[in-house]
Amino acid sequence: MIRCLPLINTGAEGDLLLNREGQIYLAACSHSPFSKLHRNALESYQRDLAEFGNPWDMWVEKIEKSVKLFATLIHASTEEVFPSFSVSSALSTVMSSFKYGRRNRLVLSDLEYPTTNFIFLAQQKHGARVSTLRNRKYALSADAYSKSISDRTLLTSAIHVSSLNGFRQDIGEIAAMAHERGSLFYTDVYQSLGTIPVDVRKIDADFLACGNLKYLLGLPGIAFMYVRRELARRLEPTSIGWFSQKDPFLFGAKRLDFQDTARRFESGTLSIPSVYAAIEGMRAIIDIGAGRIERHISRLTQRALDIAHDTGIQTITPLERGARGAIVSFVVRRPHELEGRLRSMGVITSSRGIGLRIAPHFYNTVAEIDRAVEVIGSMRDT
Repeated sequence: MIRCLPLINTGAEGDLLLNREGQIYLAACSHSPFSKLHRNALESYQRDLAEFGNPWDMWVEKIEKSVKLFATLIHASTEEVFPSFSVSSALSTVMSSFKYGRRNRLVLSDLEYPTTNFIFLAQQKHGARVSTLRNRKYALSADAYSKSISDRTLLTSAIHVSSLNGFRQDIGEIAAMAHERGSLFYTDVYQSLGTIPVDVRKIDADFLACGNLKYLLGLPGIAFMYVRRELARRLEPTSIGWFSQKDPFLFGAKRLDFQDTARRFESGTLSIPSVYAAIEGMRAIIDIGAGRIERHISRLTQRALDIAHDTGIQTITPLERGARGAIVSFVVRRPHELEGRLRSMGVITSSRGIGLRIAPHFYNTVAEIDRAVEVIGSMRDT
């Protein structure tokens, strides 16, 4: 098992992760490592299912608990949050609410996670026009958004931290820019929430989404989306499920009767084991504190970049602390192949594009960063 930092110690025995002995886990940008949180959540789900058979009321309470925890993480009210199967499904549901008239422009960038690009492009069938900002050396400027957002823009999307290289944007500044021109604002915080304090009030976001399988220490199959209260009350999605209605058990309904909250965007039955895991993971992040986690990760990413500089390893990650999240991406030959070779050596990374990414979290140590970057440097050209 991997030893946690004494400062940030969440395991009863001082160990949180349950990977094999000596393994260095640095792939939180793709999936959280298997931990006691996962084991406890799945064992709890198994016990409840075996003991109660069909504990539906208990599961509903679990879902409500998970919504409350997510709302706490982003400083929102529970009425402004709905659970979904993934960010893709949540965003698709929200986008099904829009009609495209004079305001038919959708603005986003090529540093978004591709699901946003695909979903926006699919809206062209309904009359939307998509403007995609192109990055310059894996970064974007606020000025690029300023030039693209107009009085015809319906929705502007700006990812908080790019999964490609860890580039971090001032999404509050971009949100203000969008609102000045009458555009709604959406942000994907999948690569930041859990590692950086996020406050939807300060950002002034209209929509915000995040899944749980990465830095929130959860499993695949669950995500959450924030919808500003006044928008949640008036938007009417067409991509819906039974939980979107005030009476989800009404057979033979003759009209739609949406819930009055963001839960009107909810679909069908969630992955219940994922709900159990989401509760454990989000509770751990809240208990530790995103601010403490951010400071710790900042030290680790800086350490990785310093070693890379000293040993001549090229990176596409911003060097400025405030311009990056929890990802450092190294330029190597055949990154996907190297990822597999490192895995066999017990160093878990994640390739993306031309880079091999490391993504530390609160459970990683300086010694692990030193070891991982040393090994990457020795094998980057092979």
